Amino acid sequence: MIASIGIFALGVVLLVVGGDMLVRGAIALAGRLGVSPLVIGLTVVAFGTSAPELALNIVAAINGNTELSFGNIVGSNIANVGLILGLSALIKPMQVKATLVTREIPLMLAATLAFIALGYVNPPAYDGAPGLARLDGVILLTLFAGVFLFILRMSRSEGVGDGIISIEEQEQMADVRRTPLGLSIMLFLFGLGLLLGGGKLAETGAVQIAASIGMSNELIGLTVVAVATSLPELATSLIAARKGQVDIAVGNVVGSNLFNILLVMGVTSTVAPVPLPQLALSSLLMMALLSLLLWPMSLTSGRMISRVEGSVLLALYFGYMGYEVVTALSRQ
Repeated sequence: MIASIGIFALGVVLLVVGGDMLVRGAIALAGRLGVSPLVIGLTVVAFGTSAPELALNIVAAINGNTELSFGNIVGSNIANVGLILGLSALIKPMQVKATLVTREIPLMLAATLAFIALGYVNPPAYDGAPGLARLDGVILLTLFAGVFLFILRMSRSEGVGDGIISIEEQEQMADVRRTPLGLSIMLFLFGLGLLLGGGKLAETGAVQIAASIGMSNELIGLTVVAVATSLPELATSLIAARKGQVDIAVGNVVGSNLFNILLVMGVTSTVAPVPLPQLALSSLLMMALLSLLLWPMSLTSGRMISRVEGSVLLALYFGYMGYEVVTALSRQ
């Protein structure tokens, strides 16, 4: 147990250091390439911080541990909105870009509903249970390619403004533009490497701790592993929020949720069918609820996610996790 705690703690340290470096590199890249931190957060940063979920789920699918895969993806998305955005808003109220409200958040909600529909509306995927078959995985991957290309195309066509980069942001990035491109890329890649390594160590230690106290694979995936593999997003968003880069903080979460559902679950269910476990319906509904709540929160008070709203997200997250843990343990 002591060794597992040590591994987890080392992973967290690497995540914090790596998150700081990745944010610095991402800000510099945004300035050098002439795109907004929002686009960087939605694409490059979101993909990088979703890499732990992708790696874990491919291995779990190959080994037939699809309960862990499902819990990891759904639990990560719940943690991204409830825990990460909640904590980020407590650190600094976040003004949300108009394009996130009108485009990316609705896309995230649509992807969530598509995930639920494929799991329950389509024919059973495995042994008569609802779930995702390999064809569903191909559908999700096709949707991912379409969404990713759509975001990139729209970001190029909008020019300077709310969708890409404001005059204020250009002034704020005047210093970062002086950072050499090679150094910006090195900071980003090295920070990403530390995030991935730290995420793996934190995840390994967390799973060992959870297993030692008798938690099931399904519950481990939904709670401990989901939080562990979301630590890169947590570190990145909290550091970005502290530095005032709320576009990266929010864009990272929304983009990561899109990546998790469409790319990670798409690859996972293509490798092996993913039947929905016992906790599936309640966890999917909570994921949909948090995604839906984020929309009106981003529309009110001048498109500002306030500290009060962040507290609501945190209360929903911890309340739901407590409910699932108590329910699962009572079944054992």
